Amino acid sequence: MGEFEDRAREAAHKLVVTATACGATVATAESCTAGLVASTIASVPGASDVLRGGAVTYVDEIKNRLLGVSSETLERYTAVSSPCAREMAEGARALFQVSAAVSVTGYAGPGGGTAEDPVGTVYFGISTASGAETYRKVFAGSRDEVRWQAAAFALELLCGACDGLM
Repeated sequence: MGEFEDRAREAAHKLVVTATACGATVATAESCTAGLVASTIASVPGASDVLRGGAVTYVDEIKNRLLGVSSETLERYTAVSSPCAREMAEGARALFQVSAAVSVTGYAGPGGGTAEDPVGTVYFGISTASGAETYRKVFAGSRDEVRWQAAAFALELLCGACDGLM
């Protein structure tokens, strides 16, 4: 887990520096990482200048009620899907009124997963004023290793979004 946690912490530091330099603000919408992304950002001095908030939306009802993920998306595609990740990121950007928001939803394991999306599959959304994109990754390792890998990737997405705002 150490290397993934280190990668996440490095990305969080870069994010705070980059976002501060360009005046950007960020937020998170997290399911399988349960606040790990926001917490990692908050561990960096100066984070209060850029991090406006994070939503841990571990169940479908809260994804729908808090972030506006449509019931149709959740029923048709499930919570672990590209459409859900997109709507989560867009919902977080609107809720927190930020420059960029990232979302994370997936199967950290050891249970869960499907034939199409096995344990370790994580979907990410990144939303900025110029639109939203989604990514799918399949990580190997223990539950904690999957969660730290997902957090690192989410933080790298936020860094990239803030780089694009400069």
